[in-house]
Amino acid sequence: MKNLKVLITLMVIAGLYACSPEKTENTNGDEVVGKTINVETVMVEPTSFERKLRVIGMVETQNDIMISAEVSGRIIEHVVSEGDKVQAGQAILRIDDSKLKQEQSRLEAITAQARENYERLKRVYEEDGIGSEMEFLNAKYNFEQNQSALASINVDVENTEITAPFDGRVEDFLLEEGEMASPGMQLVRLIGSDTYVVSAGVPARYANVVDNGDKVDIWFDTQTADTLKGIITYVGNTINTQNRTFRVEVLLPSQSTMYKVDMIANLRLNTLSEDNVLVVSEEFIYKEENEFIIYVKSVDENGDPVAERRQVILGPSYRSDVIIREGLQAGEELITIGSAFLNNGMRLNIVSDAENDLAAQ
Repeated sequence: MKNLKVLITLMVIAGLYACSPEKTENTNGDEVVGKTINVETVMVEPTSFERKLRVIGMVETQNDIMISAEVSGRIIEHVVSEGDKVQAGQAILRIDDSKLKQEQSRLEAITAQARENYERLKRVYEEDGIGSEMEFLNAKYNFEQNQSALASINVDVENTEITAPFDGRVEDFLLEEGEMASPGMQLVRLIGSDTYVVSAGVPARYANVVDNGDKVDIWFDTQTADTLKGIITYVGNTINTQNRTFRVEVLLPSQSTMYKVDMIANLRLNTLSEDNVLVVSEEFIYKEENEFIIYVKSVDENGDPVAERRQVILGPSYRSDVIIREGLQAGEELITIGSAFLNNGMRLNIVSDAENDLAAQ
């Protein structure tokens, strides 16, 4: 019975020893674990890196105005209908001008009387020396005042007809026929241009990287069309004190008719571009204490592939892509799949994508 217990103990010890990975040291003194890990690698080559910013904007047109009344009066006629196209100078609506025309007639009569009185006094004063200079000057000033009042009422009569300042489309009447208008009251919205832009606010911290001529990706959540390409045509010179943004405008392509004023648009702006840099996915970068680590394929003294632990210095990142500033060279093989299980010097079995697909089947 005693011999049986000793035999069982020896078998357990032998089993544990067989399961333990063999450990040796390489020529650099690093510990090498005998276990071999299946990994995938990718050749690292210089590429271009872009970092982008998404902002929300609104579709606008360059001529989108509210036309306001300049005189008081009742709206007597909408000359055109909502949605109609109009030419510059074409009448859009009319305000009742009956009172203004009565006042116009009164001032015309007063002005004519003042003119005759002034011209008579001027003639007798200059030619015959009759009358005083003060009487002559009073007549002159009275005529000029009435003449100015008449010119003002003429302008008011003209302003009872609201006309289009440019070619456009009547979007909306804000007052119906029969309603009263007063100076400054908005009467009609006129959209005049087929040139559309997206206006958006960009955070102030990007003020030094966004400029005229930059290319922008544009897409609409309400449209199924592909992403559009636009360019920045305007960059504001002031910062909004409420939300700390500056205004940009992006010109939309003109070949489409899907745009509507006040549509919400998504913009993706390029805030950083670098060429000939090494870019690695963040999933293959590991943080150990205060260091960032990657694993690259190396070889031991026998020429067999092993993992080499590298400390790297990181640059800018965007989404999952990170620029490697130091610690990695072009042409080296970065260990990707399987790198999470590695230690420095661990032996590797490089597995191709085809082998992985076969194993999965």
